[in-house]
Amino acid sequence: MTGAEPAGEGAAGTEPVPEAADGTQAGGAGERPAHSRRSLYLVLAPIVVLTALSYVGDALSPTLVNSHPVWLLLLNARKRYLVLASTHIDPVTFFVLGVGRQLLSDPLYFFIGRRYGDAGVRWLERKLGDGAASVSIFEGWFKKAAYPMVAIAPNPIICVLAGASKMKTGVFFALNLTGTIVTIILLRIFGDVFSSPLDGVLGFLRHYQWPLTALSVVLVFVQIVMARRSGTSELESVSTIERELEQERVETDEGGGRAATGADGG
Repeated sequence: MTGAEPAGEGAAGTEPVPEAADGTQAGGAGERPAHSRRSLYLVLAPIVVLTALSYVGDALSPTLVNSHPVWLLLLNARKRYLVLASTHIDPVTFFVLGVGRQLLSDPLYFFIGRRYGDAGVRWLERKLGDGAASVSIFEGWFKKAAYPMVAIAPNPIICVLAGASKMKTGVFFALNLTGTIVTIILLRIFGDVFSSPLDGVLGFLRHYQWPLTALSVVLVFVQIVMARRSGTSELESVSTIERELEQERVETDEGGGRAATGADGG
């Protein structure tokens, strides 16, 4: 009868699998520590919620822009909605809503870029479908003028690129906040200067709000269905997005990825 196997060795007497610094076993490439997954879910869950709210805002915008402009901006603060709603909301409320809602998603995409690097950029590129060509264009511009782009056009692509380039977090937030504040002020000024033609647009939307809302709902529904069929849907579950990101990480690592994006264009 043989004795007990030495502690830490397998049946074949192999050496124990070493642990990585984050607590995962080096041999378990597909596994991630619980705290790491939790931090990722804290980023992905808000993205899912904000995406769903944006779709609702788009669908109901012909009605909400006149009757409940504050609700519309809470759901979706697209620049066109901000301009149209500017004449119906007092300056303080407009500023707080505009800046706050615009800034909600930017740090989330920055975190994805920071965590996944080039794989995060490639994931977003796939989600854009027909608009994927814009990613390469933005990458080229970002290498030359990273700081101005974060300040002027902090869309999801730019925010992911900023994270993937390892831009300092403090620098990103400072540029993002400053640029957003300036943008909201300019949109308010634009709304005040062109209040008369904007009132005409709002009058048209008010007069035909129900048929336009019905059409808008149908268009948003079709957009969602077509995106899901093509595999480019932004409205996915948290677990699905995590799986897509991890798969993209594997494919990027195997393919060598693209050259790292520079962040010294400021």
